[in-house]
Amino acid sequence: MIQRTTLKYITPILLFLLFLLDAHITRIMASWTNNAYVANAHFALLALLIVSKVIDERFLLGTALVIGILYDLYYIGVIGIYAVIFPLLVMLLYFFKEVIQQNILTLFFTMVISVTIFELVSLLLQTVFGLTGTSSDYFVPRYLGPTLLFNIFIFVIFIFPLEKLLIAPADESLDI
Repeated sequence: MIQRTTLKYITPILLFLLFLLDAHITRIMASWTNNAYVANAHFALLALLIVSKVIDERFLLGTALVIGILYDLYYIGVIGIYAVIFPLLVMLLYFFKEVIQQNILTLFFTMVISVTIFELVSLLLQTVFGLTGTSSDYFVPRYLGPTLLFNIFIFVIFIFPLEKLLIAPADESLDI
């Protein structure tokens, strides 16, 4: 269990390590299906969902921007797409936090909505800038569907251990 005073300093490192883990797990999953289906892992997004409960919005927005730039450099080589998506998702997480009561069911649906927004906005921006060209016949059944299914599996397995690790019980209602 990480105390709230150290969580703020550990979060950028944790998100970077989870970003690397996401990349490797995604490649492993794609190789298992001979690239017929791609299940994109989003451990970093799950961690953002959890730490947004206790970390200040401005700090997490800056961290999300840096992680987004690293995603851009690693995945597509053009800075701007993931650098927009990650802060946008953090803003949505804080908006949902203000409007909707936080419990396990709402966290689950927030994760599903966040992954869907992440993938759709990513595809939309990459299509607008001419970085990719794909049809919905390929994207939905071979990319978005497996990605959502895999991230639901990740959520079910890792939500309780990550919450226990990242958020001390006294920290759940405090801001850093």
